[in-house]
Amino acid sequence: MSDNHTQKHSAGRPRGKPRGMRRDRDCRSCKSRNVKCDLNRPRCLPCIQAGLPCGGYPQRVVWAGQGSTTAASRKSPQRRTPRPTQPIPDEPTGPSHSSAATDDQSFVNRLAASCRQIMSVSGRNHGTNRYLSAEALSLVSHLSDFMQARIESRSTADSYSWGVGEKTESLATARHRLAALVGLNEALHEANPFALLAIAAFAFFEVYDSPFGEWQRHLYCARSLLDCHCRSRAELADLSETVTGLTEIVARLVWLDTLGAVARQTTGLIFDNWHRGILNDKFLQVVGCLEDTFGLFIYVANMDEASDPVGSCILAMEQLLRLDASDATDLGLASNAHRCAAALAVLGRISEAKTATSTQSALASAAERICQIIAGTPTSSQFYVHMAVPAYLAGMHATTPQQCDAVRRYWQYCNTARVPRYPGGLARCDEEWRAKGLAG
Repeated sequence: MSDNHTQKHSAGRPRGKPRGMRRDRDCRSCKSRNVKCDLNRPRCLPCIQAGLPCGGYPQRVVWAGQGSTTAASRKSPQRRTPRPTQPIPDEPTGPSHSSAATDDQSFVNRLAASCRQIMSVSGRNHGTNRYLSAEALSLVSHLSDFMQARIESRSTADSYSWGVGEKTESLATARHRLAALVGLNEALHEANPFALLAIAAFAFFEVYDSPFGEWQRHLYCARSLLDCHCRSRAELADLSETVTGLTEIVARLVWLDTLGAVARQTTGLIFDNWHRGILNDKFLQVVGCLEDTFGLFIYVANMDEASDPVGSCILAMEQLLRLDASDATDLGLASNAHRCAAALAVLGRISEAKTATSTQSALASAAERICQIIAGTPTSSQFYVHMAVPAYLAGMHATTPQQCDAVRRYWQYCNTARVPRYPGGLARCDEEWRAKGLAG
């Protein structure tokens, strides 16, 4: 067979992935500055660190062949498979932020789904559910509109530029938020338990925008409303039959209560032990924290600085001894990070420990281990966002510029992900680093 015939036959044969011309994929700003680009979209980390606008990327085009699945569609199952000859953007090869908010986004999506479910069955339940009043239905409707608008607005490219003092909101989103707040005020006036859906939604969005660890206002409101209806787990279970998703809502608020107190280094919790009892193994695995570690977080949040420093040190050391260096799974890394954070939190509360050489060594070791873990955890991990308190504690106890850099990268990746979060974390760490002479 001749070469010409072979070339003609090959040219006529269908191909699965014919590709267009590949160009240099560095962003224009990095290319002009002759800096290596990490290809993160829509803003790369070198540009963020330099305080420069990311100049955008030249587009590489990939066509999906008939009956084939592109590599990009396998990476993102939610993306619809493109038609033949339909161009789709190439995926970045650097650390991906696209899935970093998986768990949090699914939580708020479940809240939105609960609102839609309530509205869809309201006609059947209106007569039997004494709390599903016209005012409650109006709140649920406005809340659903607000959450959807907020999710969509944070999924746009504009959301990547948000930071402390730079929050923007479309007119439509502002109207939905105001309507939901008015409805929430009316529901709280009537002590309607459906107001807990709105409290959870506002807590979800506003926790990320508030100073790090200062999450109490939503929690006090939720606790007061719960006290009007249930004083035990059995009563909460009964109320959950009426208010869709209530158990998960309370679990999320209890988690914020405990971790917020640890971050603030305050004593006392808003919720009671029976509230915390609903944080079962299933929930703790979602956030990447083991049960014994969460128990130590509770101990720290209720800890009197002057009480039993020796026993507290022993509890902290036990957590460090339970670190599993051989577990490189995302869950294993998250669990180890929380173990180190719990040890840091305990040792940091003991005033006598500040002069003990051995304790100072343990503090430094735990901070270094957290920095290694967060640096080695993919930003696409579902546990990445839940490492905020470990990263914060590591930053506050950092002793080297390298540790500061690792924590700084964590906050920067958080703030450039699809849902901006914890903008005050880096600011507080920077302040501590300047005081220690570690700021670069």
